[in-house]
Amino acid sequence: MRDYIPKSCGLPDNLANQVMWLVRDYERMKLEYDNAIWDSPGPPDGQPRGNNIGNPTEREGLKRAELFKKLQAVEQSKLEIPEQYRSGVWNNLLYKTPYPSAADRTTYWRHKARFMRRVAEKMLWI
Repeated sequence: MRDYIPKSCGLPDNLANQVMWLVRDYERMKLEYDNAIWDSPGPPDGQPRGNNIGNPTEREGLKRAELFKKLQAVEQSKLEIPEQYRSGVWNNLLYKTPYPSAADRTTYWRHKARFMRRVAEKMLWI
């Protein structure tokens, strides 16, 4: 099935694709964010010039901060969609399911465009 990107969101095609894939990657990012505190660096190899450069704790902290920023952008934008259209827009973006017949598809299309635009704005990409 083809990915239809609403032109009404006002985003360039490449940026709209980037937003779409950020939203589709939401579940993996959430799982990675939750498990990041349990990750630990590999055991040192004992060599004086090993390949573990830098501070692994700082690296994990920066990774969690970046994931948190992305997750917050998606979650806050999702909450701005009206409740009755939220699941239809979300399922269409994530799983490519057709819109429910509760409302016209143009209504869902408009909310999807606003959602994608808000994610891009919260990520400071526009």
